[in-house]
Amino acid sequence: MTTNRVAERAGVSIGSLYQYFPNKEALVAEVSRRYDEAFRERLIGLVGMVAALPMEQAVEHCVRALIALHAEDPGLHNAVSAAGIEDPERRLLHQVAASWLEARRDEIRRPNRALAAAVALDAAEALIHGVALRSPERLADDEFAVEVTDLLVRYLAK
Repeated sequence: MTTNRVAERAGVSIGSLYQYFPNKEALVAEVSRRYDEAFRERLIGLVGMVAALPMEQAVEHCVRALIALHAEDPGLHNAVSAAGIEDPERRLLHQVAASWLEARRDEIRRPNRALAAAVALDAAEALIHGVALRSPERLADDEFAVEVTDLLVRYLAK
């Protein structure tokens, strides 16, 4: 990514771009901020949707939400991820998942639910992100969502 390419794609002069973003890092930080804000809004909606669902259905909804996020704009997701910017949304997601597992401790076989939440989320993200990088067309394959869901449920459930 170059600022010249961004300006060209946005249909503005490089001078106009620099008027709002003094350098590429500021531009990347703003894109990341907007991406994180949209992610946070989706996370809040997802938490409300899965709170009372049986575990397998809740995990499936979460997997499908992560797949949808990656499928919307794999290039943007990959660029934001590659930027290496501190990710407060990831910490929030881990906290929410750990709380959700703690509330369902009788259904969860992992004794350290905070660690289990981190492992499950990191596994799901690694699988889905890897597919978005190498085979983005697979994100539309329902069977892929089923397989990721099954993997996570088998890891978590008693």
